[in-house]
Amino acid sequence: MDRLKLSSGLIAFGGEKGIGKTRFALKLGNHLARAEKVLFLSYQDYSEKLITDIREMDGFISDNLEVNTSMDYYGVGSFLEIIKYVEAGDFRTVIIDDLFSFNRDQFYEFDDHGRDAAVDALLYLVTQLKIRLVFNIDIHSSHQNHTPRIRDFNWSRKIINDCAQIIALYRPSVLGFTDDEVGEPLKDLIEIYNLKNENHQEEVIQFDDREIRIYNYN
Repeated sequence: MDRLKLSSGLIAFGGEKGIGKTRFALKLGNHLARAEKVLFLSYQDYSEKLITDIREMDGFISDNLEVNTSMDYYGVGSFLEIIKYVEAGDFRTVIIDDLFSFNRDQFYEFDDHGRDAAVDALLYLVTQLKIRLVFNIDIHSSHQNHTPRIRDFNWSRKIINDCAQIIALYRPSVLGFTDDEVGEPLKDLIEIYNLKNENHQEEVIQFDDREIRIYNYN
């Protein structure tokens, strides 16, 4: 995970449904918690399961990582609750697993104004609390048989315009690639596309989902 440099501010990462976004977010949270306090919010799983998943991946759970599955769904009251909770716990990074479940999956029904307002609310948390906030979201490739592009995050134009960093997860096997150039299987390989960051340079990182090993990409 050291190969992936995160920006400050609001960060979006996405991928096709079922690609492993929650697993990646847990891995990322446990990695960041080596140096800072991290709050992982989930609205679709229970904490014991998520903690077990972390142990299976890393073999340990950082003392600075808190997994919380008891927050209320998105609303004025719960929004204020998050602000108070983050301030009291002195968390420096907050990870929201699955932005859609944050609001009982009703974000799909939002009009453009409602979607933009939801992203504005997350930006408010970032500026008010001076934290890094990471959220994941389902994306669908705008061009079949192509790797992820920044336009795939157009659920809200606020994501593309206002997020400090945008990351996409992708499995080469989706395109039908079964082996790499030296014959190694690609079934469990995930590519991380750093589509937008503070340096404005696109980057691709590879890791093996089974062992979470980082590969240089040339």
